[in-house]
Amino acid sequence: MANRLRELLGEARRRKVFRTAGVYLVAVWGLSQGAVELAPLFGAPDWALRALVIGAIACLPGVVTLAWMFDIGLGGIRRDPEDLAQVDEDDLASMPTMIGSDAVEGGVIVRWKDGRGENAALFTEEFFVGRGSDCRVRFYDPLVSRRHARVYPDDGAWCIEDLGSRNGTILGETRIERAELGVRNEVRVNEAGPPLHLEVLKPGHQTVDGLSRHAGGPRVAHVRSGSDGTLTSREAPSRTRRTH
Repeated sequence: MANRLRELLGEARRRKVFRTAGVYLVAVWGLSQGAVELAPLFGAPDWALRALVIGAIACLPGVVTLAWMFDIGLGGIRRDPEDLAQVDEDDLASMPTMIGSDAVEGGVIVRWKDGRGENAALFTEEFFVGRGSDCRVRFYDPLVSRRHARVYPDDGAWCIEDLGSRNGTILGETRIERAELGVRNEVRVNEAGPPLHLEVLKPGHQTVDGLSRHAGGPRVAHVRSGSDGTLTSREAPSRTRRTH
C-alpha cells in the first residue's frame, strides 16, 4: 500500500497536478479579493460573492482531474503523452475476447521484488521473458538471454518453455525445457537474480477479477536486480557464462 501511494504521489507530481491545483487556488483567491473590492461598485449582494467562492472551490476536483489527464502549459492543453503511449501500447484489438464473464485463455500474474518493493503485472496472452526489447518480462541482466523463455497458453493450460538459453530456466527446483505451470510457480532465469512468481488464473470470473485488480498495472515488467537498477557483484558477467 505504501509503495502504491508513493507511486501515485510521484505520478501526480510528474503530471503537475499539485502545481496546477496551487495555481488555481491562488487565482480563486485573487478573484475573490477583486470581487470584494468591485462588488459595491456594481451593487452585487453578499450572497453572490459567497456563491462565486463556493462554486470556484467546488470546481477544484474537476481541475485536478483535467491536470491528471492533460498537460496544461504555455503550449496549450494537450493529452498527457504517457496516456497516449499507453493507449498505443495496449492495442485493444489484440486483447483476448470476453463473452460475458469468460476470458478465453485465462491469464498469468507475474510478481517480482526489487529495490522499490513488490511489483505485479498481468498477461492474458503469450509473452517472452528475457533482456530483449520485445520481451514483456524484461530483465536488465547480462546473464539472461535476449529471449530466454516463453510463457504461453496451450489447450486450456499455461506452459513455460526455455528457448535454448545458455543458463537455463528453473521452475521450482528443476531445470526445464518445457513444462506446464501449476497454480503458483517460482521461476528463475538466473540463479543469482530475483525470482519470478507466476500465478495462473482460470478462465472466467477469476481472470476477469484479475483484470479489474491489475487494470492500472504495467504492460511490461521491468525486472532490475538492485534498488537503482544496477547488477550486484554476483550477477556480473563472466567469461565462462555468456548469453546469446
